[in-house]
Parts: sequence; structure tokens; C-alpha cells
Amino acid sequence: MLYDCPECGLPATVTPRGTFSSTSGPVEHVAVHCAADHRFLGPADTLRVLVPRP
Repeated sequence: MLYDCPECGLPATVTPRGTFSSTSGPVEHVAVHCAADHRFLGPADTLRVLVPRP
């Protein structure tokens, strides 16, 4: 599955990284790597899924 890069919007792949503690409970974090070589580590629920165009 491809996602939008948080910085440039290009297609990005996501690698699950694990769950981190927070004051409101555990939060799943993932690593994002896009076609422009941007890399991020952040909460999984903040990513947008790219929808394939017909």
C-alpha cells in the first residue's frame, strides 16, 4: 500500500516500527520513505493513503 509523503505528497512506502507509550495510551508509529528520499517517523493514524487513479 502506498501513502502520501507528509512533506511533498509523492508516493511513499511505510514500514511498521512499533508502539510507543503516550499519556492517552499506546500509539502505533511507522517509518515513511518517499520517492524523493524524504524519511519520517510518526504516528500511523496521521498518514493519508494514496488512491490509485483509473
